[in-house]
Amino acid sequence: MIFPRPLLAAQRRDDGDEDEEGDQGGFEQRGPQRRPSERPGGELQDMLRGLGDLFRGGQTGSGGTGGGGGGGGNSGPRIPSVSGVPRFGLGRILPIVIVIAIIGYLATGIYTVNPGEVGIVRQFGKVMPAANEPGLHWRIPAPVQRVDIVSVERINSIEVGFRATEGSQIIQLVSDEARMITGDENLVDVQIVVQYRIRDAAAYLFNVKDPLGLPDGQTLRDAVQSALRQVVGQRLIDDVLTTEKEQVQIETQALLQQLLDSYGTGIQVVNVQLQDVQPPTEGQVQDAFKDVISAREDRDRFINEAQAVQADIVPRARGQAARTIASAEAFKAEQIAQATGEAARFELRLSEYRGREEETKIRLYLETMEGILPGLNVIVVDPVIGGNALPFLPLDTLPGSAPSGSSAGS
Repeated sequence: MIFPRPLLAAQRRDDGDEDEEGDQGGFEQRGPQRRPSERPGGELQDMLRGLGDLFRGGQTGSGGTGGGGGGGGNSGPRIPSVSGVPRFGLGRILPIVIVIAIIGYLATGIYTVNPGEVGIVRQFGKVMPAANEPGLHWRIPAPVQRVDIVSVERINSIEVGFRATEGSQIIQLVSDEARMITGDENLVDVQIVVQYRIRDAAAYLFNVKDPLGLPDGQTLRDAVQSALRQVVGQRLIDDVLTTEKEQVQIETQALLQQLLDSYGTGIQVVNVQLQDVQPPTEGQVQDAFKDVISAREDRDRFINEAQAVQADIVPRARGQAARTIASAEAFKAEQIAQATGEAARFELRLSEYRGREEETKIRLYLETMEGILPGLNVIVVDPVIGGNALPFLPLDTLPGSAPSGSSAGS
């Protein structure tokens, strides 16, 4: 190992002193070695020299121990190990630092795609063919590749014509968006909420240049206003205020979807809901429209109530009429059958009577008497022996006669 010349000379002097002191201390002399410096701060100075050589990128050279061979093509002095600590040059540390930096750089390419999201990877600005499914993924770190995470299942909403304050019930009207003209040239304020989701993440990110960054900023708001104004402009104000709100919503959603598809926004309209439709608030116009709307609502209510009563009474009346008709038909059939039977029985008797008139007369007489005589009190008098009998009437048993006591008194 090569030592600096001043240090080598001091070491040689120390070696001579050590031979005189014997075993009072020091190091065993096996070749040119250095004993600890007896000068104040000497060891500290050696350590500082070693650190300086470390940062200067010192090298460990080969060669002898003499002071004359110190040059040897070396660029500077060579400092030995200090206190048993080996020297590490920058040439050994730099590769380790580079490897750690490369690993950290590659680790920045790891990203996570949650359920309901897709990751759009761009390589030097060009969109890669396939979007990543949910899970853990890796890409080439920036600036080679970049990734954009987009939620494709979350339902978003946008308010047009008004703004609702978050966390409160206060609604602020935006007249520039809400006011529009109807087909009969009347003004009306329409407030609407549109619910949508992202259908094509790549188209949503890169197809439209929106002033607010993404298509669901100003582009979607302008498209909603355009579709709604076109639908409202084709109808009378009375229809928009009262009976055709549902149809306005359906047509607005269909027209809005056509506009967004033509722009290539990658947005799918899920629902369109009218929040409030009313005439302008200036002057007495709104009060007059409210009266008209109230009257029409009352008219519709009365009509619905009448129809409900009709639906209840008419079926019952029809059922009762059908039941009466059925009863009459049954009575008719019964009477016809009974009359037909009696007529048939009379004709049968008539045919029997015509062959046996006398017997029939006697039979009919006897049958009639059988029906009459059981209810009468009959006294039979023989005409031969009853010629002397005094006929009398039982006055006390005749109908309407007075009691026997009153008759005797009179």
